[in-house]
Amino acid sequence: MIRKLLIYLTACCAPWLLTGQTQQEERIAITPMVCDALDLPPDARAALNQKLLQMTVQNGFGATGGSFILTADIRTVDKQVTATAPAQYIVELEVSVYVVNLQEQLLAAETSFVVKSIESSEHKAMIRAINRINARTPVVRQFMTSAREKIVDYYATRIPMIVAKAQSLADRDDYEAALAALAAVPESLDDYPMVAEKMTAVYTQMVDKFATVSIQEAKSKIALRDYEGALDALLYVDPSSTRFEEAARMVDSIKGTIDAREQAEMQVRLNQMEAQRELALKMHDDEVMLRRMQIEASQKTAEKRASGSDAATQSALKNWLFGKLN
Repeated sequence: MIRKLLIYLTACCAPWLLTGQTQQEERIAITPMVCDALDLPPDARAALNQKLLQMTVQNGFGATGGSFILTADIRTVDKQVTATAPAQYIVELEVSVYVVNLQEQLLAAETSFVVKSIESSEHKAMIRAINRINARTPVVRQFMTSAREKIVDYYATRIPMIVAKAQSLADRDDYEAALAALAAVPESLDDYPMVAEKMTAVYTQMVDKFATVSIQEAKSKIALRDYEGALDALLYVDPSSTRFEEAARMVDSIKGTIDAREQAEMQVRLNQMEAQRELALKMHDDEVMLRRMQIEASQKTAEKRASGSDAATQSALKNWLFGKLN
């Protein structure tokens, strides 16, 4: 788990290293999610999920995650069969869309509209009607704008609580949850520097914890003269960790211990460590780049965490949605 996360975070940081640029777009976090309990065929559910995703992307929501979910309900308003040969099926659907904070049962915005289609079967007509949902109509754009304003207001009044919650989660080693909580806060808020500072602190706390594990593993390998295994462990020490220099010194010690043949066999790993050392020096010389990399990696971690809808979230969504509809 630790190694997979470190590999992922390193990949997230790579674009910053290559371009030396930062993105200033505001990231409003919202997660599109179709309730599993909706009575929809799998392909209809997939089509609806795609439309919810389009609503976020095409209306300026640049991140998934956070406390808010974009979801929808679909009900058949009318269906008819034509008297033609072959028969055609006309389906009219009412689509209700919501932005909701499930944890606090807070409805930020809602809207509804009707879509209609005709096809050779009722199933095909339903899919085609869902595909006719337009993410850029005035109704949808106004709905998403209203949701954005409510979400920004929500976070603006809760920054101290979010920062405190993130530290509490980090102290329990739940770093992904801590970073997810912080990454959801819009960067446009006046108090965002407080969030960014905590995000970099939690990120450092996380990579230092992982570094400690890797260094301890490397020491155990060295005691067994398993220098190849020790190098593998040390490669997972993040260059931004405060313990990276210790890891680099251990690599130098290994190089001084092994003979020329062993060193040749391990040259790929040694080259990787040297590249990481150069990266560490570069980050040390450019604190702004380091902080921005840490924030970006934290945000990517939050998006990854939100990319799948877990059972608990689906259960909460089902309870809220069907409670509202009933």
